[in-house]
Amino acid sequence: MAVRFLVALILAVLAFPAAAQSISPEALRRHIDILASDAFEGREPGTEGEKKAIAYIAGQMQGLGLEPAGPKGSWYQPLEVTVRRPGDPTASLWQGKRKRRDRVELDSDGVILIGRSAHEILTAAPVVFAGHGAVIPAKGIDQLAGADLKGAVVLILYDSPDTPGFPAYAERVEAVAARGAAAVIGIVGHELPWPVVQRIYEAGQNRLSIQTPAPIAGAMSQAAAETVLHAAHSDLAALLAAPGPTFTPVPLKLRATLDVTTAIATVASHNVLGRLRGAGATGESLLYLAHWDHLGLCEPEGADRICNGAVDNASGVAALLEIARALARGPKPKRDILFLATTAEEMGLLGAEYFAARPAVPLKSLVAAINLDTVAIGPKGEKVAVMGRGLAPLDAVIDATVAEAGRTLDEDDEAAAFVERQDGWALARAGVPAIMVGGSFSDMKLLGAFLAGPYHSPADNPGPGLVLDGAAEDADLMVALGRKLADPARYRLPERPAP
Repeated sequence: MAVRFLVALILAVLAFPAAAQSISPEALRRHIDILASDAFEGREPGTEGEKKAIAYIAGQMQGLGLEPAGPKGSWYQPLEVTVRRPGDPTASLWQGKRKRRDRVELDSDGVILIGRSAHEILTAAPVVFAGHGAVIPAKGIDQLAGADLKGAVVLILYDSPDTPGFPAYAERVEAVAARGAAAVIGIVGHELPWPVVQRIYEAGQNRLSIQTPAPIAGAMSQAAAETVLHAAHSDLAALLAAPGPTFTPVPLKLRATLDVTTAIATVASHNVLGRLRGAGATGESLLYLAHWDHLGLCEPEGADRICNGAVDNASGVAALLEIARALARGPKPKRDILFLATTAEEMGLLGAEYFAARPAVPLKSLVAAINLDTVAIGPKGEKVAVMGRGLAPLDAVIDATVAEAGRTLDEDDEAAAFVERQDGWALARAGVPAIMVGGSFSDMKLLGAFLAGPYHSPADNPGPGLVLDGAAEDADLMVALGRKLADPARYRLPERPAP
């Protein structure tokens, strides 16, 4: 890294006041102006922008007196993301003795497939319809029960019903593949245009390299599915009406041969992790997290090419660092406090997912996780929305902290619509009580205006136009909340079951 850039980082560190009674908008702005500057080129994982971003964050953590909490005493937790893009697949399905009149040939106009390796071939495999492919042990639902899926091409419904807690498509694919399926293909309903699905897959499917995907997975248009089911003398409409809690898979009178090519690339990236050591040797930790990554050079030559990601999520990282500053300069907490800046959130919450799979401390020892994402939305005085309510001891501490701050809870629960779109979800799935608390997702009109405007575009820039007084007020609230959650005398979780 250039000497000039390192000098700039050091000067940036020294520019902050040694201590403050509360977190100021100006303190947040200084971080955002650096992290979302053109010099960081949109902070895309695996780029020079990543190198600058993680160096800045680690340098700030060190300057605050945190200790490195990554592997082997490092600030960095390395990980790899595998990106797979589809080639031109071919699928041949037939009934009986493979007569030409019984055979259905599909290409990318009707099916889009991605393989585990660069070239996957599946020959004369049985075909099974498995409903949504849902396995939800907590609700006693197993739509795969009793079926022999080993080596099969399994068709499931791509869309999820509007049911809280219903597993997303990727989770259902994993569940089906875990039962031995050789290929999992989602039937896309008419509500979701097929060209949109094609674009989603062509943009690349991202997974952690430590994960083993299905040998073949993808999607099929409803029109193609109707043709396939007609060849099997089955009625798609009847099958679509059948899935429910007691559904069992339906073997189809079909065989399938698939030929799938896939372009595969690997992106090396890093989480950044620091620790404020507690005074109590409790063996427990509170976790704050915010994703540092964004979309990089997101536009073609000749335009403003950089998606700077000022609100999403330089603002969250700024809050993370200033919360760490306030807690480090205040009374020493009893529990340890971890500060995690995650990568690859924009690629599918993968940095947080990696931390959940390879945690720096046992997940059972994390008493709570507080995620900070897109915090520079609302002005000061907004109601406080909460994602992740439902655990009584944690809810009680949140409610008391909000009341002591003289603020009002937002009780309409509209923010719950975003719970699966933020890093806390990856930890919640692993059994960690994970929350987001603040005013930035209380006013849905303000949030909607951002999502319909600057979000994921070159317009999400730093500058005096950013609304940061509400973010500073929320950061102060997160400091007060953290002091309570880091104190075993004020907050203790009951035993919780494994996820």
